[in-house]
Amino acid sequence: MRIRLSRRARRTGHTHVARDHSVAAAWGFAEATFFFVVPDVWTSWVGLRRPKRALATTVSALGGALVGGAVTYAWGRNVAASSSQSVLAKVPAVTEGMITRVEQEVAESGPASLMRGPTRGVPYKLYARACGLQRKSLLSFLAWSVPARLIRFMVVTLAASGIAAATRKIFPQVPEKLITGVFWCCWAGFYGWFVPTVTRRR
Repeated sequence: MRIRLSRRARRTGHTHVARDHSVAAAWGFAEATFFFVVPDVWTSWVGLRRPKRALATTVSALGGALVGGAVTYAWGRNVAASSSQSVLAKVPAVTEGMITRVEQEVAESGPASLMRGPTRGVPYKLYARACGLQRKSLLSFLAWSVPARLIRFMVVTLAASGIAAATRKIFPQVPEKLITGVFWCCWAGFYGWFVPTVTRRR
């Protein structure tokens, strides 16, 4: 009986690991194309209870982002500039002014300009589209995508994991439901502030 339970527990554990990585990869891909919520939400959620696994899921999110970035790059390269701009301008927290500024940055600095995005909340998809539009090297774009994506994924995920761990240590009586509730309220609050703020800059 114990052996059966152990095998079942292992299978369940493997299933959860596969799920966490699959969601991270899919979310990374989606956000690199037309979805507007960052995959950090998922990786940091995993980090509330599984810090080591969460850190690993950032690599899966990166993999999905690279594939999605390549798709957006190809789309930007093969679609008329006015058409791709019109589509992206409809994505929440993306403005036409932002799209134009990214085009200028890519024209001046090439794919290296990707490193500016995470510090200003500029979506990765805009750089992917601009690099494709301006026919920058795909390999260079993907190479710069690695630090531009992975560093932020890891920082946000480690921060969430660390805060949750510190909270449990300092306040051991805090219920898990409260930690979960605060987590989701923080992300909801961030997007509730971020999207209207960016939109007003049109």
